[in-house]
Amino acid sequence: MSAIAQIDRAIYESIKQKRKNPDNSGDLLSLLANAEDENGGKMSEQQLRDEAATMILAGHETTANTLCWTLMLLSRNPQVRAKLQQELEEVLSNKKPTFADYSRLKYTKMVIKESMRLYPAVRELSRQVSQDCELGGYKIPAGCILIMSQWVMHRNSDYFPNPEMFNPQRWAKDLETQLPKGVYFPFGDGQRVCIGKGFALLEAVLLLAAIAQKFELNLLSNDPIIPQPSITLRPEKGIKVILKKR
Repeated sequence: MSAIAQIDRAIYESIKQKRKNPDNSGDLLSLLANAEDENGGKMSEQQLRDEAATMILAGHETTANTLCWTLMLLSRNPQVRAKLQQELEEVLSNKKPTFADYSRLKYTKMVIKESMRLYPAVRELSRQVSQDCELGGYKIPAGCILIMSQWVMHRNSDYFPNPEMFNPQRWAKDLETQLPKGVYFPFGDGQRVCIGKGFALLEAVLLLAAIAQKFELNLLSNDPIIPQPSITLRPEKGIKVILKKR
């Protein structure tokens, strides 16, 4: 059975249970199943499946790639990894990270933010201009497609000194709130900012904490790792590491 078929089976089984035993527990599937349009109609099982699959798949690959790049950067920057380990020992001791620990994992969050600056899961966004306008002295006609690149903006030395350097400490004084809007936007921006932004950041921080707490990952070689600009930004040939238990 293919991976998609397995996901479909799990989703449809969950939908079946929700239809059979409706509730208002507040989980995503319940909210979707109970949603009504202006005529009181509800989503079909196919529509529910599509919405649920989008949330699962979109959230999986972006977070996986973020962690992949983060572990690569930590391997190449042992001083950052040592500071991360120190925080994990102080905050977690030997227990598994949970939501309750999130607010205390400050440096871990800074590591993720800096990783997303250098290697944003989505490298560019596009928008279609709805009406004639002028931007930065350029006249832009309606219907034109504008492309905004996180990769380019996140490496702008006007806002990020030594932009090629992996330096999580730059986020220590809540840098994100001090930057002009649209300078740092790994989750997009505006009305269509990623709906899963908060959850994705939480997920990435806790997963990194769980992995780094138990293991040390070192790159198998020092060969260049080339980013592949697909739908998401991923390593062209993956990242091979040596796993060492801590």
